[in-house]
Amino acid sequence: MEEKEGYRLTNIGLIPSDWDTIRLGELLDYEQPTKYITKDIDAQNGIPVLTSNKSFVLGYSSETNGVFRKTPIILFDDFTTDRKYVDFPFKIRSSATKILKPNRQGLNLKYIFSAFDTVKFQAEDHKRYWISEFQYLKVPFPPDAEQNRIVDILITWEKAIDKKELLLNELLTRRKGIEIGLFKGEIRFQQFHQNEDKISTYLGDIPSDWNLKPISEIVQKVKKPFTPEPERLYREIGIRSHCKGIFHKMEVTGASLGDKSVFWIQPDCFVVNIVFAWEHAIAKTTEAEVGMIASHRFPMYKPKKGVLDLDYLLYYFKTARGKHLLGLASPGGAGRNKTLGQGEFAKLKIPVPSLAEQKRIVSVLSEADREIELLKQQIATLKEQKKGLMQKLLTGSIRVRV
Repeated sequence: MEEKEGYRLTNIGLIPSDWDTIRLGELLDYEQPTKYITKDIDAQNGIPVLTSNKSFVLGYSSETNGVFRKTPIILFDDFTTDRKYVDFPFKIRSSATKILKPNRQGLNLKYIFSAFDTVKFQAEDHKRYWISEFQYLKVPFPPDAEQNRIVDILITWEKAIDKKELLLNELLTRRKGIEIGLFKGEIRFQQFHQNEDKISTYLGDIPSDWNLKPISEIVQKVKKPFTPEPERLYREIGIRSHCKGIFHKMEVTGASLGDKSVFWIQPDCFVVNIVFAWEHAIAKTTEAEVGMIASHRFPMYKPKKGVLDLDYLLYYFKTARGKHLLGLASPGGAGRNKTLGQGEFAKLKIPVPSLAEQKRIVSVLSEADREIELLKQQIATLKEQKKGLMQKLLTGSIRVRV
């Protein structure tokens, strides 16, 4: 790495000449708390109980004992994973949690927390930095005024991201309410809303002009079997759980398929992985899957023309109620024993409005999904931009005016 004017080369890289490098152990002390909560966590209100998983806030506790009221940085398990900066009162979920605190007056803890990202971890060697080792790692350390200015800039980005994420949560909540209302017939479009009459079903009340029909009456199972050629290459599909869609596997030879029964994929079908239907492993086939194959574990169903819209069927089974129905048709124990019974699936009944209303429901939900996806992309872009900005600010590659 070449030095440039106004910068000097250190063991952590090029930094401005008026910056220093400092060991984390000279800035922070750590403790392993003796007070932590293992039960009686109220999910609604109280003092946040923090955990090491991605959700971070596990729940809330009404107990006031064992509350940390300072502004620590929390480390979970080891220095390289899942660090959290906390500036509110909280309680600890696990005794494995370590807490870092400043050991000098006036230290900008937010800057130090951000500077953690400049530490060059040996990820390729899967190196784990334990709490006893972190204190020897060094971070760039500009003058106090510049630290404060860097933090102000990063906070501005964080606020922009927080606003977008708050809006995303509101859109997700609204979308869920719309979905429930549409499939129950509680939200109707004026051109289809004939009257207020309802009929009682095992799924609850639905509009009197809707029908409750078994799957066998609204779809047709499609199956195009063939015998693989030993030397030919074939690509199978898979279906991710939790409504994550279809994925394409690596190509294999016909010989490697052995005696497995396989079928050509037909486009525009509802397809389900019978082993994980209870875990929402459902999707629809498209032209992208034409020429690919699937085993008997992936039955395909084509909606009957003029009766059922494919996207309406898929959206319905993506709901919590749809997942419940798939579970009912998947008897057995946990995991791979809960296989979807195709005969039971055919007997499931779902509400079926007119084809025109089905398409309108799909249109509304699709538009809501597009709005949510666009917002997610904006948030991802902001986070990526912030990450790049942090790298430049925290190494002095970009200097700030003080």
